[in-house]
Amino acid sequence: MARRAAGRRSRADPSAELPLVLQALGGEVHLRSAKKRRRVAAKDFFAGMMATTLADEELIEAVSFPAGQEHCAFREVARRHGDFAIVACAAVKTDQGVRLAVGGVADMPVARDFPRLQGTALDDALNGFAYELDARDDVHASARYRRDLVRALGRDLVREVLP
Repeated sequence: MARRAAGRRSRADPSAELPLVLQALGGEVHLRSAKKRRRVAAKDFFAGMMATTLADEELIEAVSFPAGQEHCAFREVARRHGDFAIVACAAVKTDQGVRLAVGGVADMPVARDFPRLQGTALDDALNGFAYELDARDDVHASARYRRDLVRALGRDLVREVLP
């Protein structure tokens, strides 16, 4: 199981939960080769669909997350329990507002920081974010359905972490 989970992080599956959470929490990936070790911020580790900045001779040694992130929430929508998400969202309270991360829509998990917004300002910001993700139709869901899920899940999560 651990090997499988590490593989999902290193392959950067855009629908997997672990890369999404790593992005949302602002984590780091600890890489190791025979000659050196390095740490890469999650935002710099994921390079696209199933692609990372992991070098051929490197392996993932560990991941780490900043301390003190008490207010966070996660939701996903999948066809069946246990399937990869059609859309998954994670929200984390920050000093300035909230970080919302979305998986299953773009080529890799994407996180965006938002100030404290309410009402139509929040809806407008989520709508803009949903369109920036460049959702596409596929056999699992339409682009419109994915954008609708980003807006709905995002609104619920923001309200949950910023009461």
